[in-house]
Amino acid sequence: MESLSSYHLFVSNKCTCCDKILNYLKTEKISIETTNIDEEEYHLPFSLIILPALVKEKKLIGYGCDDIIANLEKN
Repeated sequence: MESLSSYHLFVSNKCTCCDKILNYLKTEKISIETTNIDEEEYHLPFSLIILPALVKEKKLIGYGCDDIIANLEKN
């Protein structure tokens, strides 16, 4: 499995899909740096329009529940 240390998950409050991804990570015991954009500052070279968003090395690689889970299962 590829190291997930270069991945970063961005979530928001009151987002059912964000909750689903966070529960998935907990259930699967996957540790990824996570930022709640409603509670923490973040700096990316692009705007986050859809959440949750999975970023790797400052590049958006997945957004939404199914897309993020598919990306994580590949690793």
